[in-house]
Amino acid sequence: MWYCGSCFVRNSIPDRLIEKMTGAIVHRGPDGEGYYYSSMVQLGARRLSIVDTKNGGQPMFNENKSIVAVFNGEIYNYIELMNQLISKGHAFNTLCDAEVIVHLYEEYGVEMLEKIDGQFSFAVYDQYGSRVFIARDRNGICPLFYSVVNNTVYFGSEIKAIAQVDEVEIRPSMQGLYEQFVYWSPAERRTVFENIYQIPSSGYAIIDKKNGLQVKLYHRFSDYAQEFDYSSINELKNEIRTTLKKAILERLMCDSDVKWGIYLSGGLDSTILIKLLYECGYDEIPTFSLGFKDYRIDESAYQALGLEGNKGQHTKITVSDEDIISQLSKVIKHCEVPLYKLGAVPMYMLSKAAHKNGVKFVLSGEGADELFYGYDIYKETLYRKYCSLNPASNIRTDGIKNFIPSGNMISSYVLEGYKKYYSTFFQGSNEFIYSMQSRITASSSILEYFNQENKACIDLKKISDEVFKQFSLESKELTVLKKCQAVQMQLLLSGYLLSTQGDRVLMANSVEGRYPFLDRRLIRLAYSIPDNLKLAGYNEKYILKETFSDIVPEPIIKRAKYQYSTPGVELFLKNINQFETYLTKNTFDKYGVFDYGKVHKLIKELKENSDNFQRNITQDMTMIYVITTHMLFESAYGKFV
Repeated sequence: MWYCGSCFVRNSIPDRLIEKMTGAIVHRGPDGEGYYYSSMVQLGARRLSIVDTKNGGQPMFNENKSIVAVFNGEIYNYIELMNQLISKGHAFNTLCDAEVIVHLYEEYGVEMLEKIDGQFSFAVYDQYGSRVFIARDRNGICPLFYSVVNNTVYFGSEIKAIAQVDEVEIRPSMQGLYEQFVYWSPAERRTVFENIYQIPSSGYAIIDKKNGLQVKLYHRFSDYAQEFDYSSINELKNEIRTTLKKAILERLMCDSDVKWGIYLSGGLDSTILIKLLYECGYDEIPTFSLGFKDYRIDESAYQALGLEGNKGQHTKITVSDEDIISQLSKVIKHCEVPLYKLGAVPMYMLSKAAHKNGVKFVLSGEGADELFYGYDIYKETLYRKYCSLNPASNIRTDGIKNFIPSGNMISSYVLEGYKKYYSTFFQGSNEFIYSMQSRITASSSILEYFNQENKACIDLKKISDEVFKQFSLESKELTVLKKCQAVQMQLLLSGYLLSTQGDRVLMANSVEGRYPFLDRRLIRLAYSIPDNLKLAGYNEKYILKETFSDIVPEPIIKRAKYQYSTPGVELFLKNINQFETYLTKNTFDKYGVFDYGKVHKLIKELKENSDNFQRNITQDMTMIYVITTHMLFESAYGKFV
């Protein structure tokens, strides 16, 4: 169930505005709708029929209808919570997990958030307290945006719902656009739209007449810290296996009669999930995979290994350049951010295939790389910290070979160039952003392509401080790798992977994503595991590989970490005529973000260096970002229709 709403701290209520807002996100809930109206609040919900339970329509009310709620997502421990609430005297009218929200609020108020195990965003209107309470899950799986205009708070699951409000002006946020490119997602609750914000993961807001809107956090990543006492590695491996298996089953048991599937990439994480499903007795699983005509980025051979033993239907989408070009503008409309890589487009095509096959939700392996140190950025961070202790040590600096792409190490000269580059990042004063320093330095070149007026508006120190502020409540005692992990969980996972490449392209086709690796018990367990068991030397996800080496095919266990890749800037350069409308002087003037001359100079350089494998990757990303920024605001100015 997906929703939007308006909270008024004034007396005028636009006529039937809530229906217009929910109408803009009908793809998130095509199976029905429900509304609540009062002199202060309007709430609306779109229904995605995953499970039909008795009287499960929204909005939901408490016994005397003084509290009303709209909710989206899944509460995995709702049966347990329902039984607890009944024992305290609460009466339920339905068997729907959404009704738990109103009674939890009655009983515990804001403290209810600590009791919910699930993925969610919701809004509660407390009529007696004259306040609205909105909140979002710890990992940021379910989105929640808001805008405040003329003493009115508008909120919804997508920005395009808020854009239906005539009073909300749609215009680019220069700081948001800069941060989206450099940090994966904006800081300080910003979006790439001026005056439209998002509730952060682990965040909530209270809205009332006295204080207006106040946004707070109810959880921080280091709150997961606990001691896990294990006597042997085998005991730890058993605990990982048992916890992950429970997480998988928990995400299936509520909806046993609904068709579901799994995304199979060919990597370690999704292969673990499908092999554990076999152990649990599921062997007719609808599976969905991506293939590419470019053999260099195609993972079909590894996907076939994961599929061994599955009797269910397998759907493989083979993606061509033409597919990406034809779907790009539609994907941008749903993502509501510009892209610097095109990974969201094939993922949109994959969810479309799942929907066509009648699948209501899919399991995905997202989260494992963050929890078990699977990305090269963990290796890079370890390398830099290790080298900072003795920069002159050849043994230490030779560790760079563990995360530089093998194809780039064509000579000792090139390797020395990489060493020299990374040597400038051995030290760092900003402890939580230390892991991102090389990325920030490279990506900040996007500023050179902003027009002169916008460039003058960007205060780099202020931005750095605001990004760092997001982690100011985290424990300062964390290791350098745990600090890197906190950044990955907040900026990359929540800000990009679960949104742009997750929820936004899944729900564009009315398919829900579920993520067993993001089970709170597994996160807590993974957090407690020593760094050297997750990154053993430079061997990523070591303990995960060891735990599941008996069920995952050896070629996948021994396979080097492969980053999901799609065609990039070469697609634009080869088909530049199809994007001319986004590169005209009139377009640059209309949206007022980038410098026309500098961008066209960049395009010329990229064409001249198109065959150079050592060309600047940030420049490739910049060209994609410019074009998709113009695509986004073309769609937004048309109110995302």
